[in-house]
Amino acid sequence: MVNEEFRGYYHRFSWKEISDPIYGYVYFNREVEEHVINHVLIQRLRYIMQLQTAHLVYPGAVHTRFQHSLGVMHLAGLMAEDLLSKIINYYGEEYLEGYSRASLLQAVRLAGLLHDAGHACFGHAFEEIVLFSRSDLPEEIANHERIGYVLVKNMLEDMLTRFERNYGLDHLYEILLKILGSERPRERIITFMRWIVKESLYPADILDFLRRDSYYTGTHEYGYIDYQRLYKNTYPYIEEDKTLLLLDRNAWGEFRAYLYAKANMYEHVYLHSVNRAFDKLLKEIIEKLDEEINFVERVKDILRNKPESYLLLTDAYMYSIMLDKAIRGDGEVGVLTRKLLIERKPEWKRVGREYILASYKGPVAIHHILKFIFNRDYRVKVRRALEEKLMDKLKSRGVEPEDIWVDVVNISPVPESMLLPGKTGEGVKMLTLFMGKRKGTRIVRDQEVMLIREGLPLMTIFRTYIRRGLHRLEYEAIVSETLTQAIEEELRMSGYDKEYERILEEIYSDVSSEEFKRKVTK
Repeated sequence: MVNEEFRGYYHRFSWKEISDPIYGYVYFNREVEEHVINHVLIQRLRYIMQLQTAHLVYPGAVHTRFQHSLGVMHLAGLMAEDLLSKIINYYGEEYLEGYSRASLLQAVRLAGLLHDAGHACFGHAFEEIVLFSRSDLPEEIANHERIGYVLVKNMLEDMLTRFERNYGLDHLYEILLKILGSERPRERIITFMRWIVKESLYPADILDFLRRDSYYTGTHEYGYIDYQRLYKNTYPYIEEDKTLLLLDRNAWGEFRAYLYAKANMYEHVYLHSVNRAFDKLLKEIIEKLDEEINFVERVKDILRNKPESYLLLTDAYMYSIMLDKAIRGDGEVGVLTRKLLIERKPEWKRVGREYILASYKGPVAIHHILKFIFNRDYRVKVRRALEEKLMDKLKSRGVEPEDIWVDVVNISPVPESMLLPGKTGEGVKMLTLFMGKRKGTRIVRDQEVMLIREGLPLMTIFRTYIRRGLHRLEYEAIVSETLTQAIEEELRMSGYDKEYERILEEIYSDVSSEEFKRKVTK
């Protein structure tokens, strides 16, 4: 059903549909969006898988960033219609700050479509291996979002400004760049539009990938969320210098379910223990292929306005090279690629039970988790200390220091950038969910919820790996016990379990067994 307030937008275009397993159908207009969809910036995303190496663990996870981008365009459009309608109805047309509703809606839809245009082969793994490891890369191309921004500016400006003139979409290109850019815009209305796509607690990007990734991996129990209930119960709040998104308290339960869905997907899918071993193998392969493919120069070519070599960096391109080397047995790279693509046996095998440092263990645990997220030196220091203590137990069995790897991964259901105080001048408010209610024609601000106090499921997970050929069944118990003891000593967390036992003993001692039997039903 067409929203009456946006009838003018919809009726100026003709529309096509695409079948989609998440939304049923995704609609796009022929006059603007079809041209962008058919551009190389978007079409190349057909050849980049959404989840890097997850298909080696979950065979169904062969969906692409192209599918995800279409989904984000669709969902961002629905969210923009809803939010713009609320702004107009509760605050007035003047709060659009001179921008037309059609231009704002079209810009948000295009931002959703283009938000991943800067990704290269293997997605976030490429960022970690190539982009984040090089200090000599200019800031303008330091991550996939900034790369995407430059590519859009260099490759789509003429097309988009032509659409502005032809279809009465004033300032379309300007709004799009402000949504995609790294600087926070001065205009409140565009800040709201950015929050729809990114930089909010539940943007369209995250809402789509949780539903989509859980569908294709077959892990519905982890990633299902009611995205409609979230965005329809979200209100814009404008008061003097304050611009906020408020969540109706009626949707508090769905918001908590969303946080746990995201944490579960990261723990069990995105950071699956075997995925991590494959990612480590992939890192080694990419580093050895760098001399042949020259990844960094391809990234730098973007700023030279020669993006073609970077645009070639898709999974399809890399798998063709890697599979050729795997089949031909081309030296050391051939051995590594064969392990990844044919034998599906990474060098590292997990041993023992993982240790989860979770926020429910209290402020001391939260302190350490945040240090692990933001302080790389601290993370390396603790990891090395754990590896040394594990070696003390295993060296007599023929295990060398280079044969042990402790993987330390952090899980946050909000973007880590939002955990960093002061990023946008909001300080610790970035960790706050603002609640509100709609009363008649007014939107009223209610309580502020500090997410860490309310049980934000932050976690740091420690896993031990050993070289596959050295794995022994008897190492399982040894490693589990040693890792737990070493972490609790290193982080001074050993009192937690004792306190827990003390509380239980106190409660049980106060309960009469006969009284308990009378009151408890089966």
